[in-house]
Amino acid sequence: MLGWTILMAVLYAAFVWGLKGTEYENYYKTMFDLTKEVPMDGTLMFLMSYMTYNSLTRWSETFKCMAWPENVALIYRQYANKRAMKPGEARLMNQTIARYLAIFYILLFRDVCSDVREMFPTFDDMVQPGIMTADEANLLQSSRLDRNSPHYWIPIDWIVTLVKSKYQPTYVYNRKGQRVRNKKESIMTELEYLKFIGELNKFRGRLGDVLSYDWVPLPLALFQTLTVFVYSTLVVNCFQMQTRIITSGKSSVSEMFVECLSTLPFNMLHLAFLRISQVVINPFGSDDDDFETQYLIDRHIKVLNEILCPEETKKQK
Repeated sequence: MLGWTILMAVLYAAFVWGLKGTEYENYYKTMFDLTKEVPMDGTLMFLMSYMTYNSLTRWSETFKCMAWPENVALIYRQYANKRAMKPGEARLMNQTIARYLAIFYILLFRDVCSDVREMFPTFDDMVQPGIMTADEANLLQSSRLDRNSPHYWIPIDWIVTLVKSKYQPTYVYNRKGQRVRNKKESIMTELEYLKFIGELNKFRGRLGDVLSYDWVPLPLALFQTLTVFVYSTLVVNCFQMQTRIITSGKSSVSEMFVECLSTLPFNMLHLAFLRISQVVINPFGSDDDDFETQYLIDRHIKVLNEILCPEETKKQK
């Protein structure tokens, strides 16, 4: 906006104190008249509305996909049958599921956020803080997936495998082929197990959509076109304002000041919406208004430990 104001003042000064009353005055007025009828405002408002709406809609839809891990943790804590495991084994199970949910979030954010990628550039960097064991890191590295392929879904598969190992069907068949009730304790009933697996799939699906938004961004040409058009509109607007000042017959500083104040709010609004569209298009960037992924990771780890490992959390406090 400072550059726009300076440009308008320079054009005004060049006409009043340089060209007015000379043979070049008519050429200068002709150049201003050529920009007088340029239909910039309507086209600009359409483009600004289109890009701002799409950017903000994409931002809000991405945020809605940010599922919280509390649902999975609370469902597991409600359904888990403590009689199916020894006390020490049950605590270890809770800690492992809490870690796997945290690993799931970290692996997802590594694929969409550069800040998290810098925190954990490799799987081995997640071993030292205790988020992942060395065997789990080796398991991720030894998978047949490409190094740059998404690995975020693998901890969900680990949770399913872990719970399935403690699951026992309600009824089994004996040696005579008769259907009898299973005497072994199961970590969940059949209905609870299905609900828990369904919640895990829903959880993975919603956060998987976050990765889809990152894979398919809005075309860069749209923002380049909008940026060029906005700045071009500001330049043309300077010439159009000069035309109004000259044709009014009151070529004075006060007239220029009035024209400047009447147009400045709209130009500031155009630049503001341009900036909004540029910032919210990538909510996982490094801007101040982007999602605080590092805070989310810390917050999820604390909440998961509070829900699934309350005894350990009390000891730490």
